[in-house]
Amino acid sequence: MNEVKKSIPNILTITRILLAVGCTYYAFKHDKWSLKISLGLFLLASFTDFLDGYLARKWNTTTNFGKITDPIADKLLILGVLFSFSMKEVVPFLFTIIIAFREVILTFIRLVLAPKKIVIASVSSGKFKTFSQILCLISIYLILIFIKPLTEKYGIKAVHLTIYILVIWMVIVTIYSGIEFFILNKRAIKKLM
Repeated sequence: MNEVKKSIPNILTITRILLAVGCTYYAFKHDKWSLKISLGLFLLASFTDFLDGYLARKWNTTTNFGKITDPIADKLLILGVLFSFSMKEVVPFLFTIIIAFREVILTFIRLVLAPKKIVIASVSSGKFKTFSQILCLISIYLILIFIKPLTEKYGIKAVHLTIYILVIWMVIVTIYSGIEFFILNKRAIKKLM
């Protein structure tokens, strides 16, 4: 039974990676039905992330595979959608690059330090950042899916402004959690040099 408990979070992580790829593909197609499919995959992937973490904590099971692939799966999901939206000029590329830079650097640091058994402190703002990113992207999906009635009711400028505000919030929370990460882990990060 222990082997089954250890493998379930890993299976969920692999599933999340596959869902992230599908989610990005359909987000890039960018028609109304593709966005609905992409949103469905995004919601399912987000749920598997929650379930994966919940089961790993409940069963106290962590694997080296999970330590490496779990953060990668999360980044693939968020960044894949952001880059798709940037390619379709929904989200400014600069904001996507800022978010991607933070995510890639911190994931790289974690992956390099993990085999050395150097403990990296989790930052409370990291969970809030992930929650904010997911919530903002779901909101953007819904705006894009219902863009015609929203534009008719509020005007295109209001719709674009709403998306812009959501993305700025994502950038602010992402930068803040990155700064907190570096402050709390400066000793561990110095071991990289």
